[in-house]
Amino acid sequence: MPPKKATPSTPTPATTTTQVQPQPPTDITLLFKHTSHTILLLTTAHQTFAQILTHLLTVLRERYPNGLLPIASPPTTTTTSPTSPPPETQRIPLPSTIQDIALALPRDAQDPKKGWTELDLGLGDTPGGLGLRDGAVLAFKFLGDDEETERGFDVRWPSYEEMYGDVEEEEGDEDVEGGGEDAEDEEEEDL
Repeated sequence: MPPKKATPSTPTPATTTTQVQPQPPTDITLLFKHTSHTILLLTTAHQTFAQILTHLLTVLRERYPNGLLPIASPPTTTTTSPTSPPPETQRIPLPSTIQDIALALPRDAQDPKKGWTELDLGLGDTPGGLGLRDGAVLAFKFLGDDEETERGFDVRWPSYEEMYGDVEEEEGDEDVEGGGEDAEDEEEEDL
């Protein structure tokens, strides 16, 4: 058989593949704190704070129609008068409009107990414009109530014991419940 003739190869068109870069998620969760309450709102980084505050006020009205609980005052030696309601029923009333809600960011994101810096928000301000990321914490307070305005941003952080209980109690409960190495040894002996 005669050898095959080499045919000039036609150049194949260069294929360019462009990798589509994944877009960063635009949905972010913001944590709004007031006294012992924390409200999580899923929003976008481009939604205006006017829209976000409207959503926050709607959630507050649905969840806390009678108002928010204040931070408990330390016990005092004075007694309450029979005409004043007990502290459990004294609530912070909700505002009627979003203009009566002020927001603040922590001075130190790593240690929010250092205080808060109030935000001066404009009509078009967004979380993305302020550089807020997913999981950002903001404090809020209601304006109009002189006492509330003077106090600043009241945020209560739970203690370790409140979150996880007393360590000694848990260790004691572990012994009562059984388990551990002794229970495993008993199972092996039964086999």
